Amino acid sequence: MIALKYLALALIFGIFLTSSDPYFGTDLLTKQPPKESITDVRERPWMSTDAFRPYLNDKDNKVSNLFEISPFYYPTVHFWFLIYTQFESTSVVLHDKNNLSIIYKVLDFSSLKQKKIPNNTLYILQQKISREKLEALRRDLNLLSIDPFSLTTESKKIFQMLLAAKVAVPIARSPRIQFFRNLRDNIRTQTGQKNFIHDGIVRSLPYQKFLARYFEARHLPKELLAIPFLESSFNPRAQSKVNALGIWQFMPLISSYYVPKSTKNFDYRQNVGVASVAASFLLSDNFKILKSWDLAVTAYNSGTRHLLKTKRELGRIVTLEDVIRHSDSRHFGFASKNFYSEFLALAHTLAYQDELFPSLHASDRSDIDKELRFFMSKCGINLQKELSYLLIDDVYFHNHHTDSTNGIIPKGFILTSKIQLPTKSFKELPFDILLKTKPKEWERAIGNQSCSTR
Repeated sequence: MIALKYLALALIFGIFLTSSDPYFGTDLLTKQPPKESITDVRERPWMSTDAFRPYLNDKDNKVSNLFEISPFYYPTVHFWFLIYTQFESTSVVLHDKNNLSIIYKVLDFSSLKQKKIPNNTLYILQQKISREKLEALRRDLNLLSIDPFSLTTESKKIFQMLLAAKVAVPIARSPRIQFFRNLRDNIRTQTGQKNFIHDGIVRSLPYQKFLARYFEARHLPKELLAIPFLESSFNPRAQSKVNALGIWQFMPLISSYYVPKSTKNFDYRQNVGVASVAASFLLSDNFKILKSWDLAVTAYNSGTRHLLKTKRELGRIVTLEDVIRHSDSRHFGFASKNFYSEFLALAHTLAYQDELFPSLHASDRSDIDKELRFFMSKCGINLQKELSYLLIDDVYFHNHHTDSTNGIIPKGFILTSKIQLPTKSFKELPFDILLKTKPKEWERAIGNQSCSTR
């Protein structure tokens, strides 16, 4: 029954998606979107390049000049800005992976979500249909590579889209055939992220005061705080397939240089405060090595080795733009080439979050404006016995790395809290130590602490 239902829906989808779209590639500020369809997937329009120019040009001067968007980055930043501010996870974008100005289709699966389909099933179905649409588009481009003068309905849409993206189609037959073959081989899908970024902003609210103060005190641009949104949508529990963990998605090896050693029971990469301090030292080190923020930010994703190698090969002052133009995809792939553009898009998104997310609500915690404080245990402690109900609630809210400790923590264990922890059992870390010392070295920095049993 499920297979028959899916086949029937696929036929309806095919009929609907081959119809012409009068709003294809137009500006939503001047055109109304099509009415909702009864089908489970529809093509939807998107904003033109000019629609978000005020935000990307930083109309209110909210973003540091260090991160001004140059003409080279503008098309890719605009693409990621759409992904973060306009398309939710029920939308899938079919685009060219080398030229992000080329957006073929935006598939909208919101009606499927309204049917209360389980999330896992929804994700699988959404991916399956998206792959089918991608293969259909690949076939259309292959036909154009065989017959560049094809004037089918889908061919006309492709030509219209290329015109909107200001992409010049070669006139001579042989280059034109190769042109469409390259397009055929470079199609990629990207799921929207708007709802994830919205939720990440809400999760970040209890930490924003501390992070802003801390990064300013370390003379680091506040825009760097866009990185945990890029890496994890500010989700402390986020874990990748390669075991990157926490909001900053620290890999185990890199974290071992900055964060106290983890055990089978706890991992400091999941603590927002500790990981953020560690990330500030990593970013500072990247900047000292690479001498510019575009390279330092990119190195957060790709490491410094390839970037330094490229700088040596070019033998001159190098920008990230030089690296992108010079590098081959084997050593500097899609994720690395786009990391800085994604970062710029998110930095501008966060700067204008109140306008871009008008439904954004404040945290329901009453202590949101209180300062985040750092404590170290003086001896082994049973948190359940040592702390009051109010303190336990605060500790577990701000310390995701304590979830698997069963309330038992060893001497030298780091906790963050908005409330003063008992001085007989905990030593508060001075702000000066946070500024000058990596979390890995905090226990040595404060020296041996005696624990009172009274």
